[in-house]
Amino acid sequence: MKWKIEVHYKPGTPDAAGQGILQDIGDLGITGVESVRTAQVYWIQGHLNAREIERVCSELLADPVTQDYKVFGESEASAKTEFSHSRIWTIEVQFKPGVTDTVGDSVIKGIHDLNISGIQSVQTGQKYWVHGNLNHSELETIAQRLLANGVIQTFDVERET
Repeated sequence: MKWKIEVHYKPGTPDAAGQGILQDIGDLGITGVESVRTAQVYWIQGHLNAREIERVCSELLADPVTQDYKVFGESEASAKTEFSHSRIWTIEVQFKPGVTDTVGDSVIKGIHDLNISGIQSVQTGQKYWVHGNLNHSELETIAQRLLANGVIQTFDVERET
């Protein structure tokens, strides 16, 4: 089974990375962005059950004091939406196939250290929630110039549902 885990800051906890990106967006001359939130994303492939995934999240991936996590199974894949004028957008960045993911390799080692077997692969990425009045061109510019390295990464832009 393939699991997707998003680890993000709890409400009220400062998101320094999001604040930095918000400033960088302003430096690009893009206005209308009110806030940016970030999350670390993990795609875990293997024969792990829900209890094991919960343990990986709570004991390895998330800091229980400052972070929350959300787990999605294969059947819960998010639907793509058409570009339109929206208030909240997500930009998800991940490595291209074949690119070495050292953080993913470290997560595999950490899962083994928890004595959990059945892991096949872990890939990592980032998710950004961009809140404001933006159009498709502005979102593409933000992703290409600030969030993704086009040589080794891909990105998807979606309207938050």
